[in-house]
Amino acid sequence: MEQHPQLSAAHVSKLFVCTAVDFKDEIEEKFERSFINLQLQIVGLTDKEMHDVLSQIVCKDKQHEEISIGFLYIMLTDPAMAPKTYRDVTLVSRDGMNVIVANLTLLVAEKYTKLTEVARRQLIWVLREFVKHQVLNVENVIWNCLRQAGGGDASHRNLFLIESLLDIFIEYRTWLEGNSFLIQSTVYSYVRLIEDHANPALISLRQKEVKFTISLIRERFHDIIPLGRDFVR
Repeated sequence: MEQHPQLSAAHVSKLFVCTAVDFKDEIEEKFERSFINLQLQIVGLTDKEMHDVLSQIVCKDKQHEEISIGFLYIMLTDPAMAPKTYRDVTLVSRDGMNVIVANLTLLVAEKYTKLTEVARRQLIWVLREFVKHQVLNVENVIWNCLRQAGGGDASHRNLFLIESLLDIFIEYRTWLEGNSFLIQSTVYSYVRLIEDHANPALISLRQKEVKFTISLIRERFHDIIPLGRDFVR
């Protein structure tokens, strides 16, 4: 029976905010275990040795998933190592990063509120890289991020998410326009979020939101029509 490395009692999560009484669920255990497993595989290796070893390991489906999640863990928790890690994962991934995207989607949908501040900021970095390189299905992650952008919440954490997603949409407008469903979701979300940003302190963000949303409605109205009454409300 295949053995998995046990999470050390001394291991402190860099991905999730945890207290001494928190109970790690299956998702948290999987991410922590995958990170530790990856470290055990590559400790002390040169880049070439690491790529050679991992290229052999990822031939097995379960190992491929663990290694992929381990790399994702590093990208989300270590800003300095993230660019190199992204390059590494593109070399050893054998599924176009489908496993990473699927697990990142799950992470955002189920565990976004437990992510550390660093992880939330790195999430935006990862999304930007995925969009820039047109990684398949990244729109699923972004859609779940939009769902986390809470209405009526003017906290710095929420505003950071809202503006960061907006910046990605503006910078990669052509990419956004290639996905009708995401256009609908984006307009639907920001039309409602704009209402919460009437505070003079948020005028810059509000103006950017209004300009972007109006241009999207005018230029892609045929994509907005399916929203029907939901959009009017």
